[in-house]
Amino acid sequence: MISDRIISLREKLNFSGKQKEFAEHINISYSTYQTYEQGKVQNVPYKFLSHLVQHFPNININWLITGEGNMFISDSQDIVESEVINYDNEIIKLLQKLSIKRKEYYYHRIKADLIEEEF
Repeated sequence: MISDRIISLREKLNFSGKQKEFAEHINISYSTYQTYEQGKVQNVPYKFLSHLVQHFPNININWLITGEGNMFISDSQDIVESEVINYDNEIIKLLQKLSIKRKEYYYHRIKADLIEEEF
């Protein structure tokens, strides 16, 4: 489950037992972050993923979402440009695999996240 991977990631990033500090570090509320770790949210919002990548650019978001691949893009703290995922193309490929109903759901989620970021 994604909640388990979120916990593993936090612990690997040396925030073991420090949920509140981790939430503050990535600029989200502690209560919101807790819902992700507790599995109360089935699909974490793009905004959360964006905050993670902004603060820890070597996180493999594909691993976080699907559990496939490695936790980090590279073993070192430096990101090799060729290893960075082209998120636009990757999102389009993933969306093409979804049912119409799921596409509509993500369409509205993305719009809501964009509106929220404007404020």
